[in-house]
Amino acid sequence: MQGAEELLAFEQTLPTRLAEPQRLRSAKIVRWSWRGQTAVSIALITAVVVLDRTAWWLLLLIPHLLATLLGWSIKVSVQQHKQQRGIAFALHALCVLVILVALGVLSAWWWIIAVLIGWALIGGASADAPQQGAKK
Repeated sequence: MQGAEELLAFEQTLPTRLAEPQRLRSAKIVRWSWRGQTAVSIALITAVVVLDRTAWWLLLLIPHLLATLLGWSIKVSVQQHKQQRGIAFALHALCVLVILVALGVLSAWWWIIAVLIGWALIGGASADAPQQGAKK
């Protein structure tokens, strides 16, 4: 009887054990994506100050820095690791847009709206990920 119970308990943990290597890979991608984008945010703030750009860009860049710092606390769950990895890749695309806008490569007003919408989508997806993992 005890052997059968141990086998059933092992069988219940098997999906989690099989997904663990991919979850660890996703955890590294998510962790270093948010940390890398924090470093990019600091570099952008420094560039705006050094290049003597208008201080109005700091209204975009400081919240961007704070949002990337909040991303450091994201825990990668077994159930949601693929979604969280996708969010990290979307973060890179959004940060490219922020760089182009802050350095004046792209016209500001329409792209600032796009950046704000992007942050709303990434923030919403990041906030939903842990809740969905808790329901399962």
